[in-house]
Amino acid sequence: MDAKPLPRRNSEPTLPQRIGIMGGSFDPIHIGHLKVAEAARTAMKLHKVIFVTAHCPPHKSPEQLTPVQHRHAMVELAVKDMPRFEPSCIEAERGCPTYAGDTIRYYKQAMGTAGELFFITGLDALLAIINWDQSRTYPGICRFVAAIRPGCDVEKIKKRIPDDFLPHITILEEPYLSISSTDIRSRVRAHRSIEGMVPEAVQGYIFSNNLYLN
Repeated sequence: MDAKPLPRRNSEPTLPQRIGIMGGSFDPIHIGHLKVAEAARTAMKLHKVIFVTAHCPPHKSPEQLTPVQHRHAMVELAVKDMPRFEPSCIEAERGCPTYAGDTIRYYKQAMGTAGELFFITGLDALLAIINWDQSRTYPGICRFVAAIRPGCDVEKIKKRIPDDFLPHITILEEPYLSISSTDIRSRVRAHRSIEGMVPEAVQGYIFSNNLYLN
């Protein structure tokens, strides 16, 4: 079964004052992503969290990823009954590669000077973003929420973050980060259960579209 075409954006978004952007490959989106987003929303008092499906991030080749139409369709299913969450296909519409920085700038421009923008991601992805040459402009544009597993050495982690970024980063512990998309794909290939690892609608989509079997 083919994924439905990506929706087209008709106009610039009208955004509230504090929003979170959660970017990722979402291959597939899972419960851990949703738990991190909700924890960040609560901790940072965000009005909403926008899930941005990456088309082809620079650290992955397109051949490594499930087609973006499928990944974005799963994001839509995962957040459809969550009023504080919404999907975005802004990166899915761009050519390859797609950069988090372009997405950050797009939403900051849409918000204007009054709003606050928070980029939510895992620690490893954050370190990759802030080590990119052009990332030095980011602290003036947005704040970051870095999700880590409980028990990690926070002080050791902080030593890996450039000094100019530290005041703009909130480190957030989340137990559900033990779930990974890689493990889910491996389980599907091995015909093992993924019950409780992904939303029920996402599990149904994976099986009905025969994803991750090869």
